[in-house]
Amino acid sequence: MSTFDLLEKRHHVRTYKDEVPPKEKIEFALWQAWKTTPSKQNSMPYKVFVYGPEHKEQKEKVWKMVTTNHKESEKRAVQRGEATKTEGGKPNPYYEHIKLNPYLFCIHAQPREPNDYYKRQVEKGMFFDQAWPSRVEDFIDTSALEVGMFIQNLTSYLLEQNIDVSYTSCFLRDIKRWHDIGLKDADYRPIILMSAGYKKRYRNEVLKINLGTDLEDDVKPEYEDVIKWI
Repeated sequence: MSTFDLLEKRHHVRTYKDEVPPKEKIEFALWQAWKTTPSKQNSMPYKVFVYGPEHKEQKEKVWKMVTTNHKESEKRAVQRGEATKTEGGKPNPYYEHIKLNPYLFCIHAQPREPNDYYKRQVEKGMFFDQAWPSRVEDFIDTSALEVGMFIQNLTSYLLEQNIDVSYTSCFLRDIKRWHDIGLKDADYRPIILMSAGYKKRYRNEVLKINLGTDLEDDVKPEYEDVIKWI
């Protein structure tokens, strides 16, 4: 199957089946993504925490970081006049894939020491910004860009094995709040969350059922509005 065909397969998963993909398939996809994803100065300034089927308690806590962020964001939007209502305190059901999944990947920023080649460059006076924990927020754009490339590759390797995925970037950024509820694996702020498994229903399938419509007007901006040849 071509890369084009693979990426055409991807849709946002609302719910997963109970069936758990073999761990070997997940390991293969992670290994391939690690091997093929480029990185500035080979630093890979992020860390991927993998929660398997046995980590239900941790997933519940991560889900709490997501739903709490949603509630707080809604409240701020209403206060600023950017929205007129909230969901009334109910957790948004479209985040269920963060809690109910076979595998959850929490990808956080992570400072890195330079490899031997760049250590020699540092000794000659080069500045290696990824090595400084105090500068994590300064290079977060680079980290996020690289994470995007990593999860795109990871997505492709999972789809190739008929394993579906979903993402969210809606969560509390403050790592202290993660630590406060017992999520202490990571030392630095999260960048993205990604779930994986065999899909039960895609988001659009659920919306069609709930709304009784084909969502024909739920479309991207026009190509010409996004792509500008100069």
